[in-house]
Amino acid sequence: MADGATRKVLAIAAREFRHTVLTKGFILGAIAVPALMFVAFLAVGWLAKSTMAPISGTLAVLDRSGRAEPFVRDELSSQRLSRLLPYDGGKEAPAMLPGGEDAMAQAAALAPKIDLSLEFSTDPADEEALRARVRDGALLGLAIVPPAAVEPPPASRDARVTLIVPSNSPPRLTTAFERGLERSVVKARVQASGNDWATLDAIMDPPSTDVRRLGADGTEAAESVVAKTLLPMGFMMLLWVCTFTSGQYLLTSTIEEKSSKVMEVVLSAVSPMQLLGGKILGFAAVSAVMLGMYGGLGIAGLQAASMGDLVSPGLLVLLGVYFVMAYAFVAIMMASVGSAVNDLREAQSLVTPAMLVLMVPLILWLPISEQPNGMLAVVMSFVPPATPFVMALRVAASSEPIAAWQVAASIVWGFACVAAFLWAGAKVFRVGVLMQGKPPTPRELLRWIRMA
Repeated sequence: MADGATRKVLAIAAREFRHTVLTKGFILGAIAVPALMFVAFLAVGWLAKSTMAPISGTLAVLDRSGRAEPFVRDELSSQRLSRLLPYDGGKEAPAMLPGGEDAMAQAAALAPKIDLSLEFSTDPADEEALRARVRDGALLGLAIVPPAAVEPPPASRDARVTLIVPSNSPPRLTTAFERGLERSVVKARVQASGNDWATLDAIMDPPSTDVRRLGADGTEAAESVVAKTLLPMGFMMLLWVCTFTSGQYLLTSTIEEKSSKVMEVVLSAVSPMQLLGGKILGFAAVSAVMLGMYGGLGIAGLQAASMGDLVSPGLLVLLGVYFVMAYAFVAIMMASVGSAVNDLREAQSLVTPAMLVLMVPLILWLPISEQPNGMLAVVMSFVPPATPFVMALRVAASSEPIAAWQVAASIVWGFACVAAFLWAGAKVFRVGVLMQGKPPTPRELLRWIRMA
């Protein structure tokens, strides 16, 4: 008898899974798009490298004062440009980039080969001829440095350096030229004022800061802004999207089958509880597919950014547990509401109260991420049905472990609340699945739970 009931539940689950996963919309949104993005992560390095052609040519510099030449030669050397180009000419590869030295090495590998020569002139009469060579493509560009530009302020305050490039000049190369010329002129001004640039540059260079978080046991760990803010939000949103997307499918499917009388035909062969169990199990598989696709995409993105060490196997196990809990809360709620109403509009009034509670982790994302062991985070960890979403924030955000008893208590308490939700939702489903007409009020739903 039990085996027959199990087969019916599994048959319903397989039917719901097939009818959802094998649709064009689901295949495109939940499978094709993540798969394409995953391929894009793998191919981005090759594409970037293959599209950046080697840079070879001459940049002419018309410097009437002659003071900027040594600094331009230093700032626009091929070696320095190769470090500037991966970062759009803003500055040299910063050591604090996410991913550390690995990310810097990967970015440097994307830089094109550069063979740049510099041609200098101090005669203003050469300007027209140099412009013509730029127009003809014989030069990569022409920089015009007026004498006032290399004078100490205030003489140089309004002076401008002019950079003339051909129409096909790569934007990143143009920006690198621009930044290099700007730094060259600043160095020339410092020299003209009687100061030593190397000394001033060393004085103004800010030291790198190694932020360490001291744990209660005296151990130190590196502080990561990404790990404490963006990563927790990413994991919580992953749970949110996967559970609510499948939950919406479940709600819509239940309402449509009830309105079209298909539910009555199905109930002639299975019990309401078998139908409820099959639906929840079938859409659980749908949600798991989405979690695998988008979760794999996120991990691939972290690996591409050399930040894969932020996600440990233990963290993934905990997130898997909280995903099951989150899906159970949402699925039970959606299935019971869908059985009690006749259309989506009626469902909104019943779902809204629970949605307000589930919105709390989104609203409190930042304070919980910043203080995962604070009073607010601890209290919200035991407020169902927000428990799994808050705990996903906490376990992903904390650079020191969450108290083991809190993790264990949240899991035990959370699944105990799931059991209570399932008990109440099953009673609502049993009564509402065959009822037609006016949708029940929240008070009537409570009466169904007591009387069923």
